[in-house]
Amino acid sequence: MRNLELLLSSHIDGLSELEGCHELSVDYDTGRVYLTTRDSKVICLDPQAQEILWTLSLVEQGYATPSEGSVIIAIQHLPDQQSVCVATGRGDVLLYNTLSCELECVGSVESGLTSMTWSPDQQLLVLSTGASTLILMTKDFDPIIETAMHPQEFGEQQPITVGWGKKETQFHGTAGKQAAVRTMEDVKPALAWDDMKVRVSWRGDGQFFTVSAISPDTGVRKLRIWSRDCILQYTSEDLNGLEQALSWKPSGSLIVVSQRLEDRHDVIFFEKNGLRHGEFTLPFDKMAVKVCEILWNTESSVMAVWLEDLHSEAGQAPCSYVQLWTVGNYHWYLKQSLDFPASDRLTAMQWDPEHGYRLHIITQSARYLQYTWSWATNHSKGTDCSDDAYVAVIDGDKVLMTPFRKMVVPPPISAYTMHLPKPVNQVCFAPPPHSNKMAALMSDGKIAIYVKSAGENHSSDIDSTVRLVAAGGNGFKAMVTPHSLKAVLCIEDESGSPLVHSYPSQYHHLQWVSSQTFILISSDPGGVGSTLHRVSLSEEDVEMPKLCVKSQSTIFGQVYRVSCNPSTETIAVQLVDGSVVTTDNEPIVKLPQPCTQMALCTMGGQEVVLGLTERYRFYINETEFASNCTSFAVHDEYLLMTTHSHTCRCISLNSNPKDLSTAESKSLDESIRRVERGSRIVVVVPGDTKLILQMPRGNLETIHPRALVLSAIKKLLNGLKYQEAFLVMKRHRINWNLFYDHDPKAFFNNIDHFVRELDSATSLNLFLADLKEEDTTQTLYSAAYSRSPEKTKTAGGSKVDAVCDAVRESLDRIDPNKFFLSVLTAHVKKNQPELEIALQRIQQLTQLTRPGTGNDPGPGSGCDCPTPDEALRYLIILVDVNQLFDVALGTYDFKLVLMVAEKSQKDPKEYLPFLNQLRSLETNYQRYTIDKHLRRYSKALRHISRCPGDERFVECMSLVAEHKLYSEALQLFDRGSERYEAIGIAYGDYLQSKNRYADAALVFTLCSQWERALEMHSRCGQWQQAFCMASRLNYTADQLAETARKLAVYLSGHRRHSEAASILVEYADDVEEAISVLITGCHWAESLRLMYKHKREDIIETHLKPALVERCSSTQASLENFLVTFDKHKKRLAVVRENKLCQEQEEGADFNDVDADLYSDTSSVGGSAMGSVTSFGSSSSAYSTSTTSSKTSGRSRKNRRKAEQKKRSLKEGSKHEDLALLDALIEIMKNVDQLKGDVGHLLPILVMFDFKEEAQQLQQSLQDALKSLEAGRAEIWIGNITQPTMGTAAGFGPQYTSNAIAASMTAPGPLGAPPSTPSPDDVALFVPPKLSKDDKWRLHMLEPR
Repeated sequence: MRNLELLLSSHIDGLSELEGCHELSVDYDTGRVYLTTRDSKVICLDPQAQEILWTLSLVEQGYATPSEGSVIIAIQHLPDQQSVCVATGRGDVLLYNTLSCELECVGSVESGLTSMTWSPDQQLLVLSTGASTLILMTKDFDPIIETAMHPQEFGEQQPITVGWGKKETQFHGTAGKQAAVRTMEDVKPALAWDDMKVRVSWRGDGQFFTVSAISPDTGVRKLRIWSRDCILQYTSEDLNGLEQALSWKPSGSLIVVSQRLEDRHDVIFFEKNGLRHGEFTLPFDKMAVKVCEILWNTESSVMAVWLEDLHSEAGQAPCSYVQLWTVGNYHWYLKQSLDFPASDRLTAMQWDPEHGYRLHIITQSARYLQYTWSWATNHSKGTDCSDDAYVAVIDGDKVLMTPFRKMVVPPPISAYTMHLPKPVNQVCFAPPPHSNKMAALMSDGKIAIYVKSAGENHSSDIDSTVRLVAAGGNGFKAMVTPHSLKAVLCIEDESGSPLVHSYPSQYHHLQWVSSQTFILISSDPGGVGSTLHRVSLSEEDVEMPKLCVKSQSTIFGQVYRVSCNPSTETIAVQLVDGSVVTTDNEPIVKLPQPCTQMALCTMGGQEVVLGLTERYRFYINETEFASNCTSFAVHDEYLLMTTHSHTCRCISLNSNPKDLSTAESKSLDESIRRVERGSRIVVVVPGDTKLILQMPRGNLETIHPRALVLSAIKKLLNGLKYQEAFLVMKRHRINWNLFYDHDPKAFFNNIDHFVRELDSATSLNLFLADLKEEDTTQTLYSAAYSRSPEKTKTAGGSKVDAVCDAVRESLDRIDPNKFFLSVLTAHVKKNQPELEIALQRIQQLTQLTRPGTGNDPGPGSGCDCPTPDEALRYLIILVDVNQLFDVALGTYDFKLVLMVAEKSQKDPKEYLPFLNQLRSLETNYQRYTIDKHLRRYSKALRHISRCPGDERFVECMSLVAEHKLYSEALQLFDRGSERYEAIGIAYGDYLQSKNRYADAALVFTLCSQWERALEMHSRCGQWQQAFCMASRLNYTADQLAETARKLAVYLSGHRRHSEAASILVEYADDVEEAISVLITGCHWAESLRLMYKHKREDIIETHLKPALVERCSSTQASLENFLVTFDKHKKRLAVVRENKLCQEQEEGADFNDVDADLYSDTSSVGGSAMGSVTSFGSSSSAYSTSTTSSKTSGRSRKNRRKAEQKKRSLKEGSKHEDLALLDALIEIMKNVDQLKGDVGHLLPILVMFDFKEEAQQLQQSLQDALKSLEAGRAEIWIGNITQPTMGTAAGFGPQYTSNAIAASMTAPGPLGAPPSTPSPDDVALFVPPKLSKDDKWRLHMLEPR
């Protein structure tokens, strides 16, 4: 679907030395062109400087004589040798060094030479001699082999006949059986106008070459294929009419020649084995022209055919033609035609070896021409739905038109074709609002204007130059309205004379910039500037409009591309250096490289220039956005581009161009879609979601990028066009939640309009059934919506419930009967399905439609209302029938139950006896039975509690005990009743069995079970409530004392010594025991108070002082033990860290702790643990529980606890020894810090009873211990420890691509295991503990002086 458009055309005139040039070669390093003339001269032309650098005369060098004309038969530039190789007909091979200007004869053939051809890699040289031999030489001109040019054998690859079948029995295709008996015609000699020269052409890889020569015995031109070693491989069959042109496709196996048949003139193709492989017919009469040369460009994409008139007027030279052909979908297109008059006929032509689309031409009038083309897709430039997205494909004098808005027609077919009088070189479309108009620039310089009439055309109204193809016709209705030819106009200059063309395609870059204005570009002589011509379309005379040059302006530089913004009508002109200027030479932007494709668009509120180079670099203004872009297109809201990574990307035009630094920025891409390899954009339909892609083989594919689809849906939803949006979402499988998520407030405000727009129960059911709580604008389609989650939250809480209620209320208002099924869906879809209400509505429908009732279903219902059977069947589809049966049974309506059961697959023998049994029961017991069957035990309890009789109460107690419904049961009976007390006692026993003594005591209290309540209070240590119960039981003093001593033992065992002492003093009157309990609990001050209050100072000597000394010594011993253990663990931790660091340095950065499972827990791997504090931030971290948790995920809680304890093992060499050491060190510091409170209470009492020395030692020991811990804290938790980060390494969710997830899952680890994640407990170990700064525990008098 692409055309060749002319980028540059330059010419050099006035150099008389170029007259008569007939051979040329191009130096792709410097761009110089080497030419040979009729007087045996070699000329070096510099096209950029437009001058001849040097001239070499072979006559002066003695290799030719003035009288014999040109003896040069071939010329080739050799860049490796910085030389030009020239072959003469005399047999000399000359080498001229372009640097030293020395000429050397490197070889000579006595019989003369007829051709010279170098291999593509310039390592070999093939010479054909006058003795009909081929000489193969190296690049150093050393002969390799000489062989006959016309051997009699077929070649090494001659087919072997195995004798299967005869020609008479073979299939002959359309020729029929007569072909088997048809006699072979005699092969005629070569055509009279054949130049009889030998042609040699190499394959692109240099492994084979083919020779076309006149066979001396038959006079027929024949092809022979030779290997690189000059060994004959194949020989073609004899063909009549074979012409002189020969070219081997560089990147393929096709050999191109031309053949003249009786009724046509073809370009035919041969395979390497010499067999035919297709052809196409030249657009000339059979005896009109002859083919002089056929040349392939270096990319094998364009074939140039040089033709000349066969018969010219007497005394006049023939005209020349150059045609550029391309192929797609096995169809050959004529893309460009250059017509040279007889006075300026072609003498030499050659493709540029570096630039694949640059052609060098020499004409008879000493003119040098250089043309450069590029690929372009010519399509209409509309911006709204009035544009039919036309794409025009040039094929000689035909333009193939396809409106992609209406139909997608794969090439080479089209909707219709437009036949013009001359071959077309360029087409363009008018700007909006007339974007469907088209103009075609023909090879003779005239412009054909086509317009599209409004309305439908009948077959009789179609223009005679237009022929319908895929769009209908021939008795079928035309699917589109084709264009019609308005006029074929010649451009007139300001004086009214036709514009003169000095050479073919002098005027190019045709652009239709406004409804009445065209622009054309022509290159100035010398190539230093260009002229921009503004051509006005005058329609004063409707019958004969005119094209007149309105103005001309000079562009300071060679124009490379011209583009027009259809929205702003801004014209941008790109020069060969990448500069983009206006038509007034005002600079716009400077592209880093010249771009063969250019467009203007508005992005981020400013107009930008888009450029794509032939090397796939895509620029937005000066910024390179992508380096692998293959094509791009501008849509209403998006910039679309395809890449070499086989993706189609959509970038919002609302983005700021300054933020577009790279195509890899995911925040800028609205959508990324995978496409077929090699896909290119043909056109994106304006105002639609269709994007047309063309595959490398030529076929088309229509896709709908998600970004374009969502953009269209948003426009429709903003316009409240819910029906159109529904169809788009259904076609492209967009989540229906977007109806609500797009704008919740607008959805609720227009809910009735939404229902009327859809106007179909099926459509509403689809919408309701797809409802989810998630906000699709934050998940599935977050790229198309940039909004905060708070804006999308439903005020009522549940989105699904709110939407279902709103839709149901709207349906009830509009027509509940018509949308009855949708009403059921709204009830059922709620988070808590309202199945009972749905069944009740079906039951109401049954009553309304029951014959003989005289009830009217209501206005507007009629036949739209479904029958109860249909409604019930639909409900069974939405809900499991067993669940629906249970819901119906839970309504206690047996008619409803039977109605549901009849529509299910249940066996009547199963449910009918059950229902009959239920009907025979008393109402409350019946409902209890139903609720118990449905496992609604709370409801069952309520119903059974209303049943009279002890038998039913026993059943009630059984239900309460079985399902632990004690709390609900207590609420159903009056307090003080027998049933209440029975349930309360059972509840208390249940709580006692669960060791919930406090709760049991409360329940027993409510049931007036004082003794049981006293027992429970005593068991849980609630001594205040226990003595209250004792008071209710009227306990004696002895009973109270006994109760007090029991409670004191319990409280002392639970370290509640002060409370135990209070009980002993108050209720048992045992002061000595109370003081002893206080001394045991280290409550020194309180014990002294009781001693002096009750005159028991004797206890000071017997109990207090010994306890003080013992407490002081035990505290001193604990401190010493803590310090020894702390120092031991600290030293071991340093060793573990050092060994771990050394091991990581040896094994490399990719060491993973998961491999530690390979080692034994009892071994010390190099004296180190597998965990290291210093490497916690790396992916090889061992401080993760992911490995352990993965192994223990299926274990019980007990086993997991054991595994966690094993992980913190202090055994040397264990996997997480360093973690265990850190944990132990933290525990020691906490214990020592807690001793300050106990020591602070102990020190004053020691001093009071003359134990000052012991007190001073204890205070000093604690101070020294705290200082040691503080110093060790700085050594253990050093500043360069990297704390582990929480969170998973692998990313999952809609914001992650499949490649990102796959990459995270294949991160370093065993068998692709994802990187491990640290646990919160492990993270806490790396936070250094803080010691309390409070020093009030110390006594000032004990401080050393």
